[in-house]
Amino acid sequence: MKNSLKTLTRIQKFNIDEQRKLLTEQLTREEELIKALADLNWQFEQEKEFSRSHSGLGDFGLYVKKYMAARDDLETRINAVRQKIAAIREVIADLFKEQKTYEIVDDNRRRAAQKEIDAKEQKMLDEIGTNTYIKRKQ
Repeated sequence: MKNSLKTLTRIQKFNIDEQRKLLTEQLTREEELIKALADLNWQFEQEKEFSRSHSGLGDFGLYVKKYMAARDDLETRINAVRQKIAAIREVIADLFKEQKTYEIVDDNRRRAAQKEIDAKEQKMLDEIGTNTYIKRKQ
């Protein structure tokens, strides 16, 4: 029974590590998307400045439509990644709760076993003490 609990604990730690890897991947993806959005916004500001200084050169309205679509796409992707991150964090929290349960059960078993050993030792010492008392009285 003790070995099965150790096995469960090891499996749980492995599952937590796997979820942490997934979380790291999603956090990296989120950072990339946020950087892409910041770059897109920076490019938009540059185009806006260029359009102001060169008013007759192009159709800024068409660029704005393209920019808005790209920005909306990036924001949608960022929100999707953030939802995945939240879900992974919930899974990790649940896995930690399970792991804590295994640790508590293991600790309780260890304490019960130690208590049993202590009781046997005390019983043996009491018997030795009683026998020694009886021998001295005789």
